[in-house]
Amino acid sequence: MKKLYIITLTILTLAANAQTNNRMDIQQIRQQFDQLGDIYPADETVKIESTTIAAVPCHWFTPANATTDEIIILLHGGSYALGSLHSHKAMTSHFAASLRRKILLVEYALAPEHPFPAGRNDAEKVYRHIAAAFPAARIFLLGDSAGGGILVSALHQLTGTPVKQPSGVVLISPWLDLRCENESYETRRADDPILSKEEMKRFAGYYADGQIDAASAGLLTFATFPPVLILTGSREVLYDDSKHFYERIRSVAPFADMITMDGQTHVWPLTAIQSPATISTLEKISAFMDIHG
Repeated sequence: MKKLYIITLTILTLAANAQTNNRMDIQQIRQQFDQLGDIYPADETVKIESTTIAAVPCHWFTPANATTDEIIILLHGGSYALGSLHSHKAMTSHFAASLRRKILLVEYALAPEHPFPAGRNDAEKVYRHIAAAFPAARIFLLGDSAGGGILVSALHQLTGTPVKQPSGVVLISPWLDLRCENESYETRRADDPILSKEEMKRFAGYYADGQIDAASAGLLTFATFPPVLILTGSREVLYDDSKHFYERIRSVAPFADMITMDGQTHVWPLTAIQSPATISTLEKISAFMDIHG
């Protein structure tokens, strides 16, 4: 836990000192963010293979007991500007082992070098390829933090097209509203040791590049939506992103559930894979996929 807070403090300090579009500062923050992947080791029983799909770097995580007819496409978090195989390798490997499903981790293009809609477009291209390459497979989408926003935006692009829709969607601490004006930024500010409104506004600017509303997945309108499970921590300034999206989407999804994990901060599995909260989270995700697979 001490290591986590040292890393987090370093990330926030660098972010606070970063100047808009200063590439050197962004590279420093990325290096620090990647250290989150060193908090605990990867599951060595899971096979990891790197590949390129639709010109996008991707990585297959295959557990020994993988279900043969189901695939999870995972979109990592990192404020739309951070995150990589290194930051999410350990967590993804444990997810694959626990969920007993093959996971494809997508390294979509990052801001500010590649602002909206680059990341969304990468995710859409990869999904289209997987849906075509594995026509009999049931596909789930899973995204944490900004990965949740990328996921929802890509799904909006796919809605109404002939492409097979996913069997279900899982969002963990999703960042969906880049306006950063929800009440939880203030009401949960003192409880959140990781994120702040000031930091989020800076990274929203990196990604949205002047298109805040268009880049905000939570503002998109859906006529239909796949079954969805939303998990968020009670100690998150992003809490209302989950709450508001759930309130909007539950009327058009055949199944929608939002679970608040008491006492948890932003994307808790990334930093504490063996915690009771993470174990419970994986059990809930597994049950959701078992039902909707």
